[in-house]
Amino acid sequence: MDRITIPLFAILGVLPFYIPQTWFLEFFAFLPLFVRKDFLSHIRFGFIYGFLLYLFLLKALFLLTNNVFLIILLFLIFSSTYALLQFGIPYLLSRLGIFYPLAFTLVEIIRLKFPFNGFPYEYLGKIAVNIPFFNLSLHYITVFGATFVILSINWIIFKIFEDWERGIKKHILLLGGIISILLILSVAYRFSLKIPNYGLRIAIVQPFLEEEDKIQNEDFVKLYTAHLLNSIPSDQTDLVLLPETAISGDDYKNFVKTFSNYNLIFGASALSYNRKSDKWIAKNLVVFSVKGEIKGIYEKEIPLPFGEYTPTGFRWLAHYIPYLGYVDYERGHKRVVFRFKNLKILPRICNEIFYPLRGLKGINLVVVVSNDAWFGFNFSQRHLWEVRLRAIETGKIFIFVNNNGYSGIVLPDGSYIGKPFDRVQFLSL
Repeated sequence: MDRITIPLFAILGVLPFYIPQTWFLEFFAFLPLFVRKDFLSHIRFGFIYGFLLYLFLLKALFLLTNNVFLIILLFLIFSSTYALLQFGIPYLLSRLGIFYPLAFTLVEIIRLKFPFNGFPYEYLGKIAVNIPFFNLSLHYITVFGATFVILSINWIIFKIFEDWERGIKKHILLLGGIISILLILSVAYRFSLKIPNYGLRIAIVQPFLEEEDKIQNEDFVKLYTAHLLNSIPSDQTDLVLLPETAISGDDYKNFVKTFSNYNLIFGASALSYNRKSDKWIAKNLVVFSVKGEIKGIYEKEIPLPFGEYTPTGFRWLAHYIPYLGYVDYERGHKRVVFRFKNLKILPRICNEIFYPLRGLKGINLVVVVSNDAWFGFNFSQRHLWEVRLRAIETGKIFIFVNNNGYSGIVLPDGSYIGKPFDRVQFLSL
């Protein structure tokens, strides 16, 4: 029977990451973790769950190599590692007497730092951002609290069925108590919300360029980006935003001069040779310019493992995936805030939004530039969910600028304003 129930419930647990309207499934999808007390069942559940959850990585693997056997092998290793980390460790901790939902949540927190630069992607609590109204409680409980709540409700439902005759009343009261607390927190945040109006007219460019073009056809990328930018009336727009790596090499300096009639925030990649250290240096940047003059440059602080650098001990993979032997991106070490029209704008790049944001006092806007063309399935939409999550947590306005869709403005209540499939959007905030 486990051969059917464990895969079935694992599928139910993953489904809300693909169909947001099915968020309610999370509240009973993890029942097998409480019914089954053996390690192998937990790993099987975790493997199927992780395999289906991270299917979007397959496109990136196919872009890096056409060796199908290697792609399948690497993905199976990844899914197994994820299962051991996120499901195996909580199981072992629960055997030591730690409440399983707490153990699972603790491992999610550990994933902020381990492995490599941290692996904070697709936390279970992220689904809470799609729960109507109750998502506002994320401002207080954060994504980790949401994970704990979701698994705790799974546990309560399990106990209701386990103690149907004896303990049903107390567990129903406990369930009602949790819902009441979330409701009170949501109401409190709703009434505390004050969404400012900055009178800012922005244009967001999301060119929907394929990663193959960005890698192999740089001239086309430049021409197409320029074409889209030229379609924006500069006298009717205060600020134009373009996604991560919209401009490559040192061309960003010429780009700023060429389009000096615009105020720009855009992503750029820079590759230079340092004679003193005798090595190539690559950086992932956000550039801010006002009428042809560069006013600020942000260097990405948290590079993506295997995407922007190859972790120590894995260089040998470059024999099979040449991309992993390229120059590693260097991380930035300086907090940068752009100042525009009396506004303080904090820039972030791609995966950095998956990490909690702190020290936002005095910040008016957070701009996240990204390029999700590396990934398949609905990763762009999920990336937007992450921005919505951070907007609720921090109470700040976010602007999400993505190469392939779902760009727009996210308000502190998590609401999205934008046209996810338009190549150029004109918005006001």
